[in-house]
Amino acid sequence: MPNEINNPIHIPQVTVQSDWTEVISDVLRGTVASETFWVSCYRKGSASIHGSVQVKRSFAETHSVELTGKDGIVVEKITNYSFYASCEELGIMKTIIKGTKAVFKTLHTSAIKSMDISPGGELFVTGDNEGLLKVGDTRDGSVRRELKGHLADITTCRFFPSGQVILSGASDFQLRIWSALDGSNPVTFKGHTKGVTDSAIIDRGRNVLSSARDGTIRLWDCGSASIIRAMGNYTCAVNKISLGLFPSESNIERKSNDELDSREVATNDKLVICVLEDGSINGIDLISKEEAFTTKSYRNVPLHACAYSFKHNFVAVGSAEGVIEVFDIRNINKDLFAIQRNDSTIHDLIFIEETGDLLVGQGDGSAFQIPTGLTSNISQASQEFIGFDMDPIYSIRVIDNGNFIYAAGRDGSLRRF
Repeated sequence: MPNEINNPIHIPQVTVQSDWTEVISDVLRGTVASETFWVSCYRKGSASIHGSVQVKRSFAETHSVELTGKDGIVVEKITNYSFYASCEELGIMKTIIKGTKAVFKTLHTSAIKSMDISPGGELFVTGDNEGLLKVGDTRDGSVRRELKGHLADITTCRFFPSGQVILSGASDFQLRIWSALDGSNPVTFKGHTKGVTDSAIIDRGRNVLSSARDGTIRLWDCGSASIIRAMGNYTCAVNKISLGLFPSESNIERKSNDELDSREVATNDKLVICVLEDGSINGIDLISKEEAFTTKSYRNVPLHACAYSFKHNFVAVGSAEGVIEVFDIRNINKDLFAIQRNDSTIHDLIFIEETGDLLVGQGDGSAFQIPTGLTSNISQASQEFIGFDMDPIYSIRVIDNGNFIYAAGRDGSLRRF
């Protein structure tokens, strides 16, 4: 059944000089008495507003600054490294602007295409365009291990729930399991006939999933490094997948399967959301290995990101044209809302489970947060995470219910907000 498409709502965008936190640091150190950084606001169909913020040392508070907006930009300081920005002329209400708390510069000499943070938040893993994975400490960015074995760009890397094991996939058609403790690679999965695009770990990790440009989603047994089942068999690339519990209330019919493979563990209550190069959004029921639903995205353009929140019944997808659509899984054939800020590709989406808010990583170097609880009344982003200078953000992660946001992309650096 075709999706009842809503034309996307065009929401405004606030951009800030990427090194604005360094401007504040200069003033705090006394390097300069006063300095400014630029702030620009955009809304489709309206003239852009290009203003600035003046930074001065505060005499009322020690080790603090005062911020003053100019040329149509109104600001209000939250901390030394966060503030509210608004622009009355473009109807932009208070937006929280956050700067980087830490930047681990040039971890890689090429783009970081995939990144993950361990469940406890202590470790990161990053994978680059040259097939190299690095495991490091999130406290200071120090690299503990280099994982070498892939022959092409890393497209996916994920920690197992233990935080001690890593799953990776690459354009060399392979997936590998690594020890984060000693860097060993005990298991390699082979079977895809084109590059791997994404992965997911089921439960504690005895089974894993992968998607690829060959149009398949594969269920693997880690113990024997064997394929349990190839699913989908689509005629175009599966670009991203997202795994979650099958919704308890929905209009999606399930088909039972009384002959589960003995190698399967905890697959009977799972749903895989996959997005395709042709703009399709499909759900595969892991108990039957069959398609539970299919629908289409706005304009049927390639989809490069998807996220699923079982707690809030939300599915979100992001397109090559910068459109984000959010659906209720219980009624997948109708958008809750569709929004667009510009034409840059949406590379990654992730839900903050506690609130249901959606985090977005985009091709223009912007990372932002959308308050999905407002559903059809989305008017703007609630937070902007500033630190990338027009470099695409390929991967974004959330830790501690949104208290820490990590992002990585083309410039080879990892940032924490």
